[in-house]
Amino acid sequence: MYSPLASVDWAREGADAVELLRGLIRFDTTNPPGGEAECIAFLADHLRMAGLEPDVLSPGGRRANLVVRLPGRGDGTDGPLLLHGHVDVVAAEAERWKHPPFGGEVHDGQVWGRGAVDMKNMVAMSAAVLTLLARLEMPARRDVIFAAVADEEAGCAAGSAWLVTEYPEKVRAEYALGEGGGFTLYAGGRPVYPIQVAEKGACWIRATARGATGHGSMPRPDNAVVRLATFLDRVGRRRLPLKASPEVARFISALAAAQPRPARDVLPLLLKPGWSGLVLDRMMRDRAAARGLNAVLRDTATPTVLRAGGKTNVIPSSAEAELDGRIAVGSTEQELLDELRHLAGRWVELEVLGTSFPPTVASPDTELFRILAEVVADHHPGAVAVPSVTPGFTDAKYWSRLGTSCYGFAPVRLEPGDDPYVELFHGDDERIRVSGFTAGLRMLADAVTRFRGTPDLRSGPSVT
Repeated sequence: MYSPLASVDWAREGADAVELLRGLIRFDTTNPPGGEAECIAFLADHLRMAGLEPDVLSPGGRRANLVVRLPGRGDGTDGPLLLHGHVDVVAAEAERWKHPPFGGEVHDGQVWGRGAVDMKNMVAMSAAVLTLLARLEMPARRDVIFAAVADEEAGCAAGSAWLVTEYPEKVRAEYALGEGGGFTLYAGGRPVYPIQVAEKGACWIRATARGATGHGSMPRPDNAVVRLATFLDRVGRRRLPLKASPEVARFISALAAAQPRPARDVLPLLLKPGWSGLVLDRMMRDRAAARGLNAVLRDTATPTVLRAGGKTNVIPSSAEAELDGRIAVGSTEQELLDELRHLAGRWVELEVLGTSFPPTVASPDTELFRILAEVVADHHPGAVAVPSVTPGFTDAKYWSRLGTSCYGFAPVRLEPGDDPYVELFHGDDERIRVSGFTAGLRMLADAVTRFRGTPDLRSGPSVT
């Protein structure tokens, strides 16, 4: 950690950031409908108390976004760094949770609540870093922008997409750090930090099967429900073709290099069509890791919504399903649709719903990625950063339209034996370990400070 940060009272900073996170979680920002305005107002008040002047920008109703800038003192040749996070969350079934999903309670050394990992943690860390840097008043070459946005969980229309269209100069940056990476994985016992440099595209699809109507007492093969079920069964059982793009190949190669043998030799086989499925099904004991790697290696489509019929004894004329389609890096919407139509046959029609966008890619061969890798190594001895690809989508989809290079780096330090972090996203009992969160806060502050290029710290060794 660079020397100006070494004198910071990190116990106090960490405790304040934890309290901010708990406060953010207590706002029910379930999307739909979102209703982020009260949460954003709370965050704006917090930043104003630190002497910052945030802009609260609303597309209407109870939706709101926040943007605040901490100016540097450069000559303008070094573009801003954008820290971003969304404050909307997915729904939570409270009866399935051990602790209230919007309580922000601390139990067993963890903050519990919807948004604890997706992604009010990054919102709280980013706000804490910005207020800390404002208080330290260190000269820097780069501006830092912080954007807390609405509507990421439902496609970004009232959040980052709206800001990019309506207020591009407020959020335009050279680089951005957001969700999608920065948390510890243990590969062969070694700590690995995936830093997202690419994410899959999305294409949400409606599948409609048609058939003859009739009485439910007389089964028939041209039943629309049966035709749809046959298609969905194929989608669920068959992998779509392998898409070993350069970004995916680099991710797999970097991950393999961090492994001991024999895993070091086995993982590259994921990139070979004849071996990929065998490795995923037979040679990977970690089923969560196998699911994640399978998802980045190919186009995917997951059935999520079903509609058919209205009366038990009547065969309906149609049946519908909605599928969450994801476009692999190096693939296209058309390729995904062609692959699904091959499985659908003549009786099932496919149409694209409103959400469809291509993959997003940034180069890992940059000063910022190098700094992130150095921070990982300095803060977690023995750990290595790898440029990763994520199967989900983030607000990077829209920031990148302004020419921003976007990385997923919302750091959290996990220990061996901790719950699988990626399975907490959108899951029951979402929670984050306090020690991991506060360690992540220190990592993020260090990375931002180094990259801002404070003149007397632009080069030279770090101190711990």
